[in-house]
Amino acid sequence: MNKIFYLMRHGQTLFNVQGRIQGACDSPLTELGIEQAKAARAHFEEEKITFDHIYSSTQERACDTAEIVSGRTDLIRLKGLKEWNFGAFEAHQEYLNPELHKEDGSGYRDYFVAYGGESNTQVYERMYQTIKEVLDNEKEEEVSLFVSHGASITQFYRHMTEDAPILKKRMSNCGILKIAYDGEKMQILSVYNPMDKEYLFDRKRME
Repeated sequence: MNKIFYLMRHGQTLFNVQGRIQGACDSPLTELGIEQAKAARAHFEEEKITFDHIYSSTQERACDTAEIVSGRTDLIRLKGLKEWNFGAFEAHQEYLNPELHKEDGSGYRDYFVAYGGESNTQVYERMYQTIKEVLDNEKEEEVSLFVSHGASITQFYRHMTEDAPILKKRMSNCGILKIAYDGEKMQILSVYNPMDKEYLFDRKRME
């Protein structure tokens, strides 16, 4: 098997603007968030990338992004693509977050478990299992788009892909990851910010 699939973050939301912790809770896309999703759609159109299947987190911000990006409403909603659950910290100001463990990409580790949330391990394992199960049941030539969330995506690619890149710049809202899957391993091929029309990582340029 040699499959290509795409994984992207949702557009900017109201809570993003307000600086609120947004995991299991939800808030709507802003006007900029909608424009970001349209920019992602334009990128796929320019690259002549079409999708056989569209998968989205069950959260509104991801579903709305997926519909704008694809122009379709036949989304397949998967709970396994949801954002990291931050427990009692949900909807509070982001300055209450603990320090990130950037040295190994483990984020907040198990800090939020004591407050009813998830550990980073729970997040990347459910993301991986969800995506892998979908891909294993598709035809090799089919191309799929998965729309998820910033923290969940970061934990997934840092811990569950081969030779994961360390980005020097933060992946923006509607950032797009192109990923290869050979039936066993997954590898990031590129990371693209559509609003800036900028590649944060491109494996081809490194070869």
